[in-house]
This record gives sequence, C-alpha cells and structure tokens, in this order.
Amino acid sequence: MPPASQTSMIAIFTDLDGTLIDFDNYSSELARPYVHRLIKLGYLVIFCSSKTFAEQRVLQEEIDIEMPCIVENGSAIIAPPGFWNPEFVDFDVVDGWQRIVLGKPAAEIRQRLRRVECKFGESLHGFSSMMTEDIASVTGLDIGSARRAQNREYSETLSAKLPQDVWESLDSAFEYEGLKCLPGGRFHTVIDSQSDKGAAIRKFGELWKAQSSEPLISFGLGDSENDQELLENVDWPHLVKRPNGSWAGLSGRRIERVNGVGPKGWVKVAEQLLSKAKPEATV
Repeated sequence: MPPASQTSMIAIFTDLDGTLIDFDNYSSELARPYVHRLIKLGYLVIFCSSKTFAEQRVLQEEIDIEMPCIVENGSAIIAPPGFWNPEFVDFDVVDGWQRIVLGKPAAEIRQRLRRVECKFGESLHGFSSMMTEDIASVTGLDIGSARRAQNREYSETLSAKLPQDVWESLDSAFEYEGLKCLPGGRFHTVIDSQSDKGAAIRKFGELWKAQSSEPLISFGLGDSENDQELLENVDWPHLVKRPNGSWAGLSGRRIERVNGVGPKGWVKVAEQLLSKAKPEATV
C-alpha cells in the first residue's frame, strides 16, 4: 500500500452490503467514523454497488457525507453538484446531482428479461413484479427501504432461488438478449451487458483525467463474486471476508485478502490508509 501523497487524489471504490455495511443488519456504524476521517484527509469514498441511487443517497445522509457514487452495478455515475466541470465532462442534472448514464433503462431491461423467462419457462421473480411488502420480507428491509430497492432505473433484481448450475445454464439466454446476470450476496441482478462496476470505474478515471491534472490512485473493497470487475479495475484491490468467515473465490493475484468479515475488514484497510497519512492530517 503506497503512502498518501499530496500530489495525487486517492479514490476508494467500495461495495456496500457485506463490505462497508453489515451483511445482516445493514448497519454502517463500524465503518462510519473511518469514512469521515478519510474524507477529512481529502480522499474520495465512492460507493459502488448494486443499490439504487435512492438507496445509496439515504446511506450517504445517514453517514453525513456527499460523494460521487456508482449505482446499480455500474449502470450510472452520479455526483453531487459541482463535482464535474461541464467544460470537460458531459452529464445530465437530476435534482441537482450530475448524472452520467452508462446502462440501459430498466423498462428495456425488464422487457428483455421477460423473453429470457419465456425460454426458461417460469418467472425469476424480479423485484418490479413483487409486492413491496414481500420484498421487505425476503430482504429484512423496512417498507421505505424495500421501496427504494424496488424502484430501479437501470437494472432488475431477481429473488428466485435456483441452484448455481441452473443460473449458469441461463447465461447464454441472458447474453443473447444483451443482458448480464450477476450474483450478489443475496440475489442476482440483471443489467445491460455493456455495464459493470469495472467499466464504471474506468469511466470515472477517464472523466477525472479529463478535468484534473491530479493523478487518481484507486483502492477497491468488495466481498463477493459481483465485485470481480470492481477489484480488477483499481490499483489496490482488497477482498474482505464473507459472513461465514471465508473469502469469495475471486481470481486475480493482486487482490489482497483482508482478515476481517465485512466492515471489520473494511476498517482494517482504512486504518492502513490512515497510518500512511501524515500524522498531523489524522488528528
């Protein structure tokens, strides 16, 4: 891990469920003070998960931060007002936030998904077709949080419980429809085949380079197979343990396997970063 530098920007791209927040109770309490200390040093802490912008924004407000985020598995990059310079970066503005869309609209994703389901012969139980109360039941979320998880703009979450080999047998059908089906900690997510967390991180880096002469040094933290692309596209990738104490079977020799489950592992990486900063900067 390199020492902090005053001549570069450090960006920490982090998954959420099972990484920055607890897998079981969705709490950010453990990592929260470390997020604040890193941001105080001038680092970017960028959420990069399957969660919607509404979900990620609520978590940002809970932690009391305002940072760019990558939503719905890389389908869009959304930044607070003034983050991107319109002279160098093209974006749309939605409720004041700067939005760069990389994926396809959810309506188109769902239309293609229905064709996959027809070939499969049964429903894959997308969140959009479920009652919000049922989503709350299967996720453990309250109704408001379940509604935010349901209202996806560029993807669809699937709650079907199928053996791994069955999911793999569907890959060709998803690919034929221009879709990608990604396994997460609890559910599968369907997105545009041209979108993923890694592609969004690369795009973020390109946009940063377009408007800043300050080099970007990237760190990544994840916990599951869904984070493969995230970790492949950062300079310093870190994999935290899953709730059962094991590491996900991700490939890549550069990945540092952190001896800590979820947020406990996240905090260990944050402590390493803070230890590399100048002492006066951590006070």
